[in-house]
Amino acid sequence: MGRFGVDFDEDDSAPPLTRKASKFQCASTPHADPDRMPYRLYVDGETLVEPIHDLTRLRRGDQCMVGLNPLRKVSFLIDATFVYLCTWEVWPLFHHFVLYDDVVSVDRDGIPRRQDGEPALIAEYSNTPADAVREALFGQGLLHVWRNLATFRKLPLADYQDSRHAHGLLRIMRKHTDEERDSIILRLNELVCKHESYSLWFRNCEHAAFCATRALSRTDSELKLEPSLSWDGAVGPKAPAWISLQVSHVLFTLARFKLQLIGTYALYRLSLFASDMAFFYPWRDEAYAVKLGVAFYHVFATAPVALQIAIQLGRSVRNLVKKRRRGKLDQAMYSHLMGKEIARAIFVGLCTTGIIVMLPRLMHDLKLRIWSSCVLLVLAYMCSSLLYTLLASMGIRVMLRLVGPNRALGPIQSS
Repeated sequence: MGRFGVDFDEDDSAPPLTRKASKFQCASTPHADPDRMPYRLYVDGETLVEPIHDLTRLRRGDQCMVGLNPLRKVSFLIDATFVYLCTWEVWPLFHHFVLYDDVVSVDRDGIPRRQDGEPALIAEYSNTPADAVREALFGQGLLHVWRNLATFRKLPLADYQDSRHAHGLLRIMRKHTDEERDSIILRLNELVCKHESYSLWFRNCEHAAFCATRALSRTDSELKLEPSLSWDGAVGPKAPAWISLQVSHVLFTLARFKLQLIGTYALYRLSLFASDMAFFYPWRDEAYAVKLGVAFYHVFATAPVALQIAIQLGRSVRNLVKKRRRGKLDQAMYSHLMGKEIARAIFVGLCTTGIIVMLPRLMHDLKLRIWSSCVLLVLAYMCSSLLYTLLASMGIRVMLRLVGPNRALGPIQSS
């Protein structure tokens, strides 16, 4: 049996259902959870995401995600790298799936199992490079694989998570009744039997996961769906929507990136001016051309970054305050998330805008090459955000070790 996979036709004997997970996976009781991490905010600044260390807390219908790994199962080292990048919140892209079974126990090999002892299953759009190559060479050809990179199918949860190394697994916080969970399973069964071809922008794993789960938590009046976005051909207020928060976030980031590319052209134009007077006294009449160039530069280089940081902060603050007023967050978790987002905006904003604002002057004083200045302009936001994420993750881990998760974050809320 492979480390990351369990074939459906293999005969895996069920372990005793009373067996507990290994100590590398966090224990099932809240008071014995030393490595428990606090909730996160998803890319939309609203959806709460919970890191999962105890796989037996997973139930059917839960929407989970792991770091998006395009080279899954190619190498154990590559898989482990993406797992730890996701654990430290460094990797911003995620692969979504929905639990098909309740996880009742974990056997000695780290395989999550359901009530009858069989491996617990998930439903998802997925594929691996090895399967894609095999299909292209010995199946229906390269063109078919390109048009349908992944199929919606059921796989063992062990394909992604061995409980002996249960890191990087996240669950979207959403409470469902047993009836709603049964409805989710019915939708998953229909998607397995009948689904459209995979599309990175319009029908990916996140679209399918939200299609099966999110519509249940909204009232009919809140579901404003277009027929082209309906699920399985259904039209009407009860049809789940095909939505992807990651796609919207990526498109928003790409728009900012394109504006900054225009800013690199303005920076190049500024590099053509060699007059010290123009750089040190750009407000004088003789530096009129430089003043226009500086204004053009800040409009397309500084302003997009500042606006993105301000929009993300405002959206996160508004959603956190709303959740707190509705009682969905306790005071400790609310304070943690609010402080984290405000600190992110301050740190990333000061670092990024400071670098971008000073870049023309630095380019002149330090004689930086134009290509290196443009690279610094484009990567300043990403590097600042990455640095803050690493520092925040390290700080949270130190705090939890010193204070303890239950005292710092409060008791684990039931899912």
